Amino acid sequence: MQAETTWQKSASSQIVLDSIFAGLAAVWITIAINDSEMSNAWKCLDGACSLLSFFVFAISAEGTTNAYEERDVLKFVYYMLWYNVGVILIATAIEILTLSHFGSHILSRVGSSLSCVPPNILQILIWMGYGVFWFVLLWRWLYDSYFLLCASPQKFKNLLNELDDKSPPEFDRHWLMRQVFRRRLRDEKTST
Repeated sequence: MQAETTWQKSASSQIVLDSIFAGLAAVWITIAINDSEMSNAWKCLDGACSLLSFFVFAISAEGTTNAYEERDVLKFVYYMLWYNVGVILIATAIEILTLSHFGSHILSRVGSSLSCVPPNILQILIWMGYGVFWFVLLWRWLYDSYFLLCASPQKFKNLLNELDDKSPPEFDRHWLMRQVFRRRLRDEKTST
């Protein structure tokens, strides 16, 4: 029997992760529908994001299972895109619920401190802040989705080769990781 490649080793974990997120999405649907503080428009948007994410995670789990059985790395990567979209949708649903519950509280707290700023301008700034917060929290999934859709043919082929153990992994040191390493290395140099 052939040894499992990197993507095949992680496929079972991906299926479990998809299932957990699908369960979260199902629970979130019931929370959003039964919420009495949200307006119907917010409930509809929140429910739609939750429901779509539920189906996207189910599709991703099933597709990952098929990719594993067929030993198809391209299919595995395709269903990783579905997983990323599912995470973005469920995170958006959670953000909608928190914004609908806490947006007015934040507005009243910040508004009392910044009485010189008109409330409608302040509300726009709070919504923009929520948008930035959403973007920052979801950056990795947004970037992964972008990469899977828009990477050059060579970079995409490199990813497939890396997952299939045909080439060594390319290090992905994002900004925060570089900062943590830089600080740790500096701390090690000063202690010796």
